[in-house]
Amino acid sequence: MLGRNKVTGSGVFTAVCLMALCADFCFAIQLPVAPLADLKSEEFRKREAAQEQLLVWSLLQPKAAMDALFQQSRMADDPEVRERCLAILRKLVDDEYSKDGEGFIGIEMRDEELVLPGNAKSLGVIRVTRVVRDSAAAKAGLQLNDLILGFDDHVWDEKLISLPFREQIRQLKPNSKITLNLMRKGKSLSLPVTLGRRPPMVDNLPFGERVEDPAAVEQAAKDNYFRHWLERRKAGK
Repeated sequence: MLGRNKVTGSGVFTAVCLMALCADFCFAIQLPVAPLADLKSEEFRKREAAQEQLLVWSLLQPKAAMDALFQQSRMADDPEVRERCLAILRKLVDDEYSKDGEGFIGIEMRDEELVLPGNAKSLGVIRVTRVVRDSAAAKAGLQLNDLILGFDDHVWDEKLISLPFREQIRQLKPNSKITLNLMRKGKSLSLPVTLGRRPPMVDNLPFGERVEDPAAVEQAAKDNYFRHWLERRKAGK
């Protein structure tokens, strides 16, 4: 009897714990009631404010919020609720997209050699020959003809460094922060850069061809990412 009671007590304890975990899980994926209800309001400003409140809440727990928003975007009776939940979901998926993939700085470059004052031998450097509009490099203030000597703790011994530089940047995640060590008009400069996300079509361009509208390419990539995200979720993946 004693052993039986122990098992029973343990079973009750386990059941209680599972119920508590289930309650926490269910609570975690429930959208806040008040702003969700306000999405149906007849007042436009109230609907806008409710959508903003739900977005702020969702950003604090994006994974759980994605599940709840996806369900509302498909199951809610009111089309206004479905549309606004889908808009919030899109912002969360866009944020997920921006953190995924490979790092990208957004320049065209060529290898050169430079003899720094006090050095007996020349060093390999990268000359910036183009800064892509709206890229990480453009936002950081990188300029045409800047000479890149290295970044962070990376210093190159070889003469042809553009390829290792490109590969090292690709190994980093989007939104990674680096500091470029530059020479600009004969003066040393440290330039902080927050990396972007490498556009999916960059490696497939014919030799010498440029992306004339990187913002449009990026938007198309986001649209495609969101479409595939929805397809996977509908398939239960």
